[in-house]
Amino acid sequence: MLVDAHCHVYEFAEEELRRYASYRIICVSEDLESSLKSLELGERFSNIIPFVGLHPWNVPETPQSKIKEMVELIERREVAGLGEIGLDRRMCGEYEKQKEVFEKFCELASEYDLPVNIHALDAWEEAVEILNKYDVERSVFHWYNGPIELLDELLNSGYMITINPAVKIQRRHRLVLEEVRLEMIMTESDGPYRYRGLYLKPDMIPDLLDFIADVKNIRRDDLEELIESNFLRFLK
Repeated sequence: MLVDAHCHVYEFAEEELRRYASYRIICVSEDLESSLKSLELGERFSNIIPFVGLHPWNVPETPQSKIKEMVELIERREVAGLGEIGLDRRMCGEYEKQKEVFEKFCELASEYDLPVNIHALDAWEEAVEILNKYDVERSVFHWYNGPIELLDELLNSGYMITINPAVKIQRRHRLVLEEVRLEMIMTESDGPYRYRGLYLKPDMIPDLLDFIADVKNIRRDDLEELIESNFLRFLK
């Protein structure tokens, strides 16, 4: 089973979605509208797992009424997980409002025992602190480029990270891959997204697996089984 643990699936055309039938894909959302699209795709495609979330970049302009609607979706137990949620000190302002919204989602994740899919650019330590504050048990940090020394704390908390195809060209992400424990990783595309000449989408997962297997000196088949096990443990 191929795993894409962080993908904005609702942005793909219908025919392309059908090409990804052999993948298990976590469909992360950015706002109320994309959350509703994710839930609809989860009903139509058995391989798509819908997560509801409010991306930190969208927090400043999102009215409280829409946040309330998302909370109601979660409280009705209609979701498989929460994401893309988190904090961003580099690309977005209104950090205190980001933090307030993130804490609310973490509180809900803890109350309803939901996994969370985290964006934490330049706010990795703060995100971990909040997750631990609310006793969130299952969390994955997408496209992790944070401090190497934080990996041990993530491991001790039972948290995971995703490795993105950009690992081939992004030095910091490559260093993370070299240091991280295999039981902490899943694969992701973050598609559809263009990054430094790469068009990121689920099709890149097979080559990514080859790359990870080479860096970690593990057989490709064994790596696939390990990532599948991590994925199932994350979803529980």
